[in-house]
Amino acid sequence: MNSRYDTPSPARRVHRRSGGKSLLVLILVLIVMAVTNPGKEAFSKYSVKNLENTLDQEIGDGISKVVAQPVIESLTERDNYFLFSVFSVPDLKNTNFFTRDGGATKKYIGLFKILFIKL
Repeated sequence: MNSRYDTPSPARRVHRRSGGKSLLVLILVLIVMAVTNPGKEAFSKYSVKNLENTLDQEIGDGISKVVAQPVIESLTERDNYFLFSVFSVPDLKNTNFFTRDGGATKKYIGLFKILFIKL
């Protein structure tokens, strides 16, 4: 005997399909996050770009990029979480530059190679 409860309603069929699409979109976003997880070089470029005006005033135009990027890259510590990375950089105003002693660190979360959010 067929009753009205044996066959799924059209609304339920649509809901199942949209659930599959949502899962597919989620998987695609996670894949994109994994592929575009930023490294130290991307973070140092971001940092130099943000510090460029200040550095140019203090040490001269053009020199800041050449000097600052390797320094920032060497001072940066990266925690890789596969989908994103957390970068720790010493606060240079309150840190002994050569020993890295005595200062707090600034932390940033990096996503999609271009997005860095200060924590």
